[in-house]
Amino acid sequence: MPGPTGKPVGMNRIDPRIIDQRSGLAISSAFMVQWFTRLLVIFILSVGWAYADVYAVEMTPAQVQNNRCYNCHGQHHITNLSVSERRSMVAPSQGRLLLDREPEARPGLFVAPDALLDGPHDALACTECHQDAETLPHAINLSQVNCTASCHDLSAVQYRRGIHAEAVAAGDDRAPTCATCHGGHDIYPSTDRRSNLYPLNVIKLCGDCHSKHHESTTNGYDETEYVLSYMESVHGKAVREAGLIVAATCVDCHDGHAVRPSRDENSPVHRSQTPETCGQCHRGIQEVYALSIHGQKLAAGDPDAPVCSDCHAAHAITHAGTPGFMRDIIGECGQCHDRMAKEDGTARSFYDTYRMSYHGQVNELGSARSARCSDCHGAHEVLPASDPASRIHTDNIVATCGECHEESNPKFAQFMPHADFRDWENYPLLAGVWTYFIVLMSMTFGFYGLHSLLWLVRSLIEKKRHATRTVKPHTKAQGYSVKRFRKINRVNHAFVAITFFGLTLTGMPLLFSDQDWAKALAKAMGGVDAAGLWHRVFAVVLMINFIVHFVGIYKRFRKQPAKTLLTGPYTLLPRWKDVTDCLGMFRWFLTGRGKPAFDRWTYWEKFDYWAEIAGTFIIGGTGLMLWFPGLVSTMIPGWSFNIATIVHGYEALLAAGFIFTIHFFNANLRPEKFPVDDVIFTGVVSEDELRHERPAEYQRLKQSGELESLRVKSPPKWARTVSVIVGVSAMAIGLSMVLLIVLAGLGLL
Repeated sequence: MPGPTGKPVGMNRIDPRIIDQRSGLAISSAFMVQWFTRLLVIFILSVGWAYADVYAVEMTPAQVQNNRCYNCHGQHHITNLSVSERRSMVAPSQGRLLLDREPEARPGLFVAPDALLDGPHDALACTECHQDAETLPHAINLSQVNCTASCHDLSAVQYRRGIHAEAVAAGDDRAPTCATCHGGHDIYPSTDRRSNLYPLNVIKLCGDCHSKHHESTTNGYDETEYVLSYMESVHGKAVREAGLIVAATCVDCHDGHAVRPSRDENSPVHRSQTPETCGQCHRGIQEVYALSIHGQKLAAGDPDAPVCSDCHAAHAITHAGTPGFMRDIIGECGQCHDRMAKEDGTARSFYDTYRMSYHGQVNELGSARSARCSDCHGAHEVLPASDPASRIHTDNIVATCGECHEESNPKFAQFMPHADFRDWENYPLLAGVWTYFIVLMSMTFGFYGLHSLLWLVRSLIEKKRHATRTVKPHTKAQGYSVKRFRKINRVNHAFVAITFFGLTLTGMPLLFSDQDWAKALAKAMGGVDAAGLWHRVFAVVLMINFIVHFVGIYKRFRKQPAKTLLTGPYTLLPRWKDVTDCLGMFRWFLTGRGKPAFDRWTYWEKFDYWAEIAGTFIIGGTGLMLWFPGLVSTMIPGWSFNIATIVHGYEALLAAGFIFTIHFFNANLRPEKFPVDDVIFTGVVSEDELRHERPAEYQRLKQSGELESLRVKSPPKWARTVSVIVGVSAMAIGLSMVLLIVLAGLGLL
């Protein structure tokens, strides 16, 4: 139906009822959303407030106080502020501030807010240590922190008793304070890896400081050497190389606060306290030491009783199993026992007699296998021989020797390791044997020394008297020579010479083991152990050569009548003619007249031969005794080894001295033969030389017609050259050995 406007009703006008319904619905929806939002916000705020209340951390008064400090000192740029800017932040100075002396950069002013975190001072306020900083702005210069005020009283007492506190009181600006060792703000327990006092860090802490002190200690020892020697010691290497935090560091031995010099009786490194200090780690060793004679003497108050540091050193402690330590321990023991012997007026100490023994000689030359003091007496359990628990007690000595010598038996154990062959009162038999050799050597070198000297003088006189006489080289005379030695003789002599030189060069260092040249000689042969092996090799070769020689003699006796070989001109046995020849030579030495007419062998050549035979038996026999002591000790007592050692050494010394002086002179160095008599190399002599040197033999050979059969072609020129080179080289070695032996005997080396 049309309305007033002419439009149908419902086209331009909405029904009021519909409007009311829609608006009401809209109002209701908006209202609900609004209130839902309000309730959600309230809920969220309520939950957040509740959680905030739960997790809120209330700041302690110390943290509040520290934040005031961190406002300035917790800022990195404080370290680079100018002097004037820094001054503006603090209270005015009461005195004059020397700005030109204050550094521009002050990195120490910055303190990280977490500097105390996890440390023992985590709960402390800055002002508890820096008390004069409680009022801000604080003064320019704060007082030094006093750690001992109320917290560390015991440590303070200990520190004041130490050498560091004395240095502080004396005004030494290098003296360590609490902060020097413990740190400033970055302080941690010594068990914390970050701590300066952690075992892996403390050696660097102490070492850096002491390595800068170049003044010598009261005993003249450079402090830097203490640091270096510790770093290379078994303790230092255990810490810095193996990372063993249980290894001893500076504070373990010297204490951390009450650091005192070793001369202070209260110091943990004083002699009287050393066993207890070392015993903190080496408890078992300390218990053994306390029961030893050394520990008993220390407990009785003997100031000279040896303690740990006497044998192991204080800082340069090496591993007890190393060869160097085992060799050095001889000197460690010797320092005390040598001094004690001199104070008691004893002729020779155990140290001296040990060094004179085979054990001491090879040890001095560097052997790691020889028995040392600790091998027989024990290292820490040292007890007198009268104590049943002693390793050298009669009930235990066989087992003790058996640790090195498996063949040890009661007779073997009778060997006297400290026997002094110059002590007539206690070792008369050994002294008698030694005296015999002294007399024998004196007579031998006295007689033949005079013999050689007179011969040298007479030869020079005769050479000057006949200076105009033309003498042709004996290898060129008449174009032929006379055969004197067969090839087997020359080979035999070569083996004798080679083995003799080998035995001398490998064995003589033992007799002079304290000499540098002897040590160098042993080292050149590969060490004393290698030299000992070569010595035995040469000995075996000499024995084989000896056997071959006597087999040859046996064959000669089978071919020729014994009377001819024993009493004829070819015999090497002494004859009355040898006595008259010797007297005749001395007459010729003194007057120049009546020189004897020598035959095949002269008296000095016979002496050389029989001296070699006897010497080989004596040296070889005693050498075999010392080589196989176990077998020998089943038949004869062990003290026979003491005699064998004297005989073996002095007979060898006699042989070497004689061969390298008297024999060399008789055979090569006298003017008639100088520089070398090559007959032993070529086997021939000129007929002129034979007629001049041995007229009796020459006439006998000529009359019997044997001379013609002995004439052979002269050797080539190079044979003489080779002979001279070999001979001169051998004599140079031998004479050098004699010179070294004489100088050592006179104490000039």
